[in-house]
Amino acid sequence: MDGAKISTSVLSLVNDQLDVKPYGHGHLITLPLAFYDDDQITLFAEPFEGGVRVTDQGTTAMRLHMADVDLQNARVADSWNRSVAALGVKSLAAEEGIVGAWGTVDEIGRLVLMVAEAALRVDQLRWLATDRRPVQFRDRVVSQLNAIARANEQVTPNAPLPQTSGRTRQVTAAVGLDHERRVYVQAMGASNREQAAEHCYYVFSHTKVPRDRVLAVAAGTRDAWSSALLDELGQVTDVAFFDERDDLRSQLQGRLRRLEGVG
Repeated sequence: MDGAKISTSVLSLVNDQLDVKPYGHGHLITLPLAFYDDDQITLFAEPFEGGVRVTDQGTTAMRLHMADVDLQNARVADSWNRSVAALGVKSLAAEEGIVGAWGTVDEIGRLVLMVAEAALRVDQLRWLATDRRPVQFRDRVVSQLNAIARANEQVTPNAPLPQTSGRTRQVTAAVGLDHERRVYVQAMGASNREQAAEHCYYVFSHTKVPRDRVLAVAAGTRDAWSSALLDELGQVTDVAFFDERDDLRSQLQGRLRRLEGVG
């Protein structure tokens, strides 16, 4: 194998797996690069001051929040800044929670690769999370799902949810052995309710799985969540509240019974 064949193979992979779609006033760019959990990197490119800017829309920070990383911690903040240093003077890293950069339209290819590389570096900060932290909400949800599900209703943590694009997005868990009748569950923790709700809305609004097979589980009670967030989520899924007696059990078992054709 020579260098030309290697270049052709790599370029072919990029060409086949690069996905660019119109989104709002810009474009979503999904790259053949993935975080440690196989979730592919998706960036947003938009017009900016006569040129273009490329950002992760805060998704990398959201991933760290969900991994219980304290972004206000001095060590974490310093590591964040070092991770995005390669973006240089045109970095948008000063904007809280955003990994991004801007430049001319002709530089967009370089900007996309630079921002993707910085996002991968930042994501590695999850290993700075303390080892002795409380049980994460998503793990509490999975534990409760196991308690609710019968023996023949297997609970699969970190389940791949089919998307309309043909890709998959990871959700908290799926309940059921039959892939055509399983229920997909997404946990929404209380550490950052707005980001958790936005992520849940995104994955459920882009899935080809019917509404009666998806369910959001929110930390706490209904009163802890804004009505605006719940109204928006209501467009794509129902919400069970973890601390409201039997709410999760009732909604999950109701879905499973309907899928089985019982009641």
